Amino acid sequence: MTTGQRIKMLRERDNITQVELAERINETKQTIYKYENDIVTDIPKRKIEAIAAIFDVRPAYLLGWDDDRKSYTIEEFIERTLSEEEMILL
Repeated sequence: MTTGQRIKMLRERDNITQVELAERINETKQTIYKYENDIVTDIPKRKIEAIAAIFDVRPAYLLGWDDDRKSYTIEEFIERTLSEEEMILL
């Protein structure tokens, strides 16, 4: 799945129009269309981060680097990555 396809899937999941998403990241509807249809594939980092924040996913998920959508709080990240012994030491 491409970055554009992921953006479109998340946008449709949350019932957000291209216009609404464009306004939230200070872009045009045409730009969102180009992202979603893979006409523009070199999406600026700040736009990827903004889109990820809107949909509460990790930028790495949008870019296809991992399949883990969820963004984690520090506490959740610690719980997921540290062993019980390491957590006790903290």
